[in-house]
Amino acid sequence: MTTRRAFLQTGVAAAAGGALLVGFHIPDVAAAANTAPAAPFAPNAFIRIDRQGTVTLIMPQVEMGQGIYTSIAMILAEEIDARWEQVKVEHAPPSDKLYANPVFGIQATGGSTSVRAFWAPLRKAGATARAMLIEAAARRWKVTSDTCHAANSTVTHPPSGRTLTYAVLVDDAARLAPPATVAVKNPSEFTIIGKPLKRLDNPDKVNGKVVYGIDAMPPGLKFAALAICPVFGGKVGHVDDSKAQQIPGVRQVVVLEELVAVVGDHTWVAKQGLAALDITWDEGPNAHVSSDTVWQQIRASSQQPERSPGPKATWPKDSGPALAWMPPTSSHFSRMRRWSPELYGARQAGFL
Repeated sequence: MTTRRAFLQTGVAAAAGGALLVGFHIPDVAAAANTAPAAPFAPNAFIRIDRQGTVTLIMPQVEMGQGIYTSIAMILAEEIDARWEQVKVEHAPPSDKLYANPVFGIQATGGSTSVRAFWAPLRKAGATARAMLIEAAARRWKVTSDTCHAANSTVTHPPSGRTLTYAVLVDDAARLAPPATVAVKNPSEFTIIGKPLKRLDNPDKVNGKVVYGIDAMPPGLKFAALAICPVFGGKVGHVDDSKAQQIPGVRQVVVLEELVAVVGDHTWVAKQGLAALDITWDEGPNAHVSSDTVWQQIRASSQQPERSPGPKATWPKDSGPALAWMPPTSSHFSRMRRWSPELYGARQAGFL
């Protein structure tokens, strides 16, 4: 420890040399700087809680404007009993093992499956974290966990009035083994699910902070503009790229069987190069096909007698309530494919 006398003596001696040198030491700060921060409480692949009380929820599904980041976060936060203002979300890294969509068996987003697929597993994940935090508090207080409850990122022991925030419990909770079974909330106990909360993804989208795939700009990145044959089945006949090659920034013209691409330093020059191409298309056998001719073929086929047996869509009398809402039309059978693959398979096999 530096005494005031020693400090003054050091300062006077240094001043005599033309400079005032001040050395100081703050033990706690220095120790913290030399010690790596401990890992947050992470009871499973979906939840992280740090020592400031921030609850980071790992999103297994892709946010594409459908509000999944908020709805899935609400499921987790509800069962964790987290304070919504302390919740933030991060996208999951690639891992089918940890983040596979239960409907598809792979890490994929689609088919309106996100909430119904992850409803049960995420509720269990959140309830597991809550149970561990409650148990950590109960052990500190030397009481049973069933006399404690959690709410708003805080564990309370009502008989004594004691409280502990999640922030101060994370180290103790991290030392516990996750319970084999946990009880999820009764819907009547929900405080987050069903509430009109603001979407978590909106602020960063509005202020431009979000980085999309199209924003990635690795060194040497080039851009391409494409032209494809306007007729299905058509091919490239001939390409005159002499004018395009004269445009500064155009790097290459790529001619494939059914399309032509112009590669340039940026999007605008690639589009300019594409516009400068003189392309002749070989439209092939479908050159004269139009929507009218397709409809004529369909109508003509529908009036022909059945030439071979095949599956038919019928309305079985014993379909039961599962199909009561769905009239037997092609558009509604697409719903059947999504919501009941078994029924859709039966229909495809000719049983419906």
